[in-house]
Amino acid sequence: FAFMLVGFGVSNVVPIIFNEAGKSEKTPTSIALTIVSSIGFLGFLIGPPFIGFIAELTSLKYSFAIIGLFGLFVSALAFRLKLFQKS
Repeated sequence: FAFMLVGFGVSNVVPIIFNEAGKSEKTPTSIALTIVSSIGFLGFLIGPPFIGFIAELTSLKYSFAIIGLFGLFVSALAFRLKLFQKS
């Protein structure tokens, strides 16, 4: 059930991220999409060992709590950056 919820969330966010990267005026579209793909792949590779490392130091509960807090931080940062964009 949890993977289904994650799938619903990611399936909505990932196309939006690629769309926004493609609209970049400062960076060519091909380079912007390469950067976004590389960051996503890097997170895919680093995420599980990071969760395991934090869980080994504390507990699995705290490692997932840290990931949740990081998600809230990224959401707040995205909202703040959107406020500074010109229409």
